[in-house]
Amino acid sequence: MKLVIAIPTKGRSGLDDVVDEVFARAAYFTIIEASEEGYRVKEIIKNEFKDLTHGVGPIIVKILKDKDVGIIALPEAGVGVKQLLRELGIQYIEAEAGTKVEDVLKICLT
Repeated sequence: MKLVIAIPTKGRSGLDDVVDEVFARAAYFTIIEASEEGYRVKEIIKNEFKDLTHGVGPIIVKILKDKDVGIIALPEAGVGVKQLLRELGIQYIEAEAGTKVEDVLKICLT
């Protein structure tokens, strides 16, 4: 079974990158595909919407849902985003900003 995990990141360094301080306004989203065999970076998405004045959270959630993300590891999220994630069946776990992506994955996969 494959599991798709999204992590808001500061850059495009894959497993060596770190969690951004924010969710919806993160510079990038690192998408990881995990299975029984291990995990790999599936893609890294540049956040083209981070500078919008309003409504960024739901846009990002929709993008990630369309990419079959089942878990999002995030440093913080507003009440509306958390509710939207619950309604769409996407799990979320808290991940401290600055934590290395590979270390976050170990938490997600336990």
